[in-house]
Amino acid sequence: MAEDYYSILGVDKNATSDDIKKAYRKLAIKYHPDKNPGDKSAEEKFKQINEAYSVLSDSEKRKNYDTFGSAGGSGFNGGGFNTSDFNAEDIFNSFFEGFGGFGSTSSRSKSGRKGENLRIKVRVTLEEIALGTTKRIKLSRYKKCSNCNGSGAKNSASVVKCANCNGSGYVTNYVKTFLGHMTSKTVCPECSGSGKIIKEKCSFCRGEGRVKVDEIIDVKIPQGISEDMEFVMEGYGNASLNGGQNGDLYVGIIEEKHDKFKRDGLDIYSQVDISFIDAVFGVDVEIPTLCENVKIKIQPGTQSGKLLRLTGKGLRDVNGYRSGNMYIFIQVYTPTSLSGNEKKTLMSLSSSENFKPKHNTNTNNKSFFDKIKNIFS
Repeated sequence: MAEDYYSILGVDKNATSDDIKKAYRKLAIKYHPDKNPGDKSAEEKFKQINEAYSVLSDSEKRKNYDTFGSAGGSGFNGGGFNTSDFNAEDIFNSFFEGFGGFGSTSSRSKSGRKGENLRIKVRVTLEEIALGTTKRIKLSRYKKCSNCNGSGAKNSASVVKCANCNGSGYVTNYVKTFLGHMTSKTVCPECSGSGKIIKEKCSFCRGEGRVKVDEIIDVKIPQGISEDMEFVMEGYGNASLNGGQNGDLYVGIIEEKHDKFKRDGLDIYSQVDISFIDAVFGVDVEIPTLCENVKIKIQPGTQSGKLLRLTGKGLRDVNGYRSGNMYIFIQVYTPTSLSGNEKKTLMSLSSSENFKPKHNTNTNNKSFFDKIKNIFS
């Protein structure tokens, strides 16, 4: 068979007639010529979709197709497919029904278009990311006009039904295509889809139904967020021009550099300097983490470059499923100036084998130490 009609519609061979009809409607919405003007590939796909449906929606043709690999008749171009089964109105109405609250064109026109989305960036510290925080920011956006309650009209008597679309917000167009005569609906150019004409505009918002304001809002920053993420505050974008839903506010993150900590995903790295004597004999030190101070034990004989791990002391991920670790990079401090007695004491020990370095030729961890070097560079 030249074409696999089931694959074209994205259904299996046991699909019911309802399954086939739903699949066709979904694809017809996506590739309809009215939605893809001038797109030849979409037009060709639309042809294939209709050809597949013309066969699989007909029980006799489908039976022949399943048995012989052919519809045994006209197929797409032979007149067996009735385009009146699915005009543009049917297709687009079924599309909006799938999203709830948009079951008809009249409900769409009344709801109006959604307001524009906004984007902002918020600066946060590592400590704020670790614990989560709330930032108060100044936001400039359009809000519904309080004088006309978003209608854009001077008063209720100033609003009349649009005569061009009879209040529906849409006008019906009859189009002759290669499939036959089809109908489609477009936004009314007279009322821009609102279904209403304003005779006298609100003097406060000049008929827009919204005004520009500056306001302070609270933005809740979740734990563990990073600069490659953004989150949405629904309804905090601009108000709609025609009484529809507000747009949304997309919040991005700018992570401020820290003077003590370095971040690598959910893991946190910090450096602790200890003296040569403390490295030899060991010492207990108190160090800061992102949330609290903790005591750690430096074992006797600790070498410079030793990496200590504090399990779970890193950042918690935004979903709360796991936490990173904190790694303490030990740096042994070498004094730069010594008294005469100090020099004499150290010189007396220089011949001892215990004070001679033990060379390590193992390079298995080279990539790991390169990573540490990059973190602290």
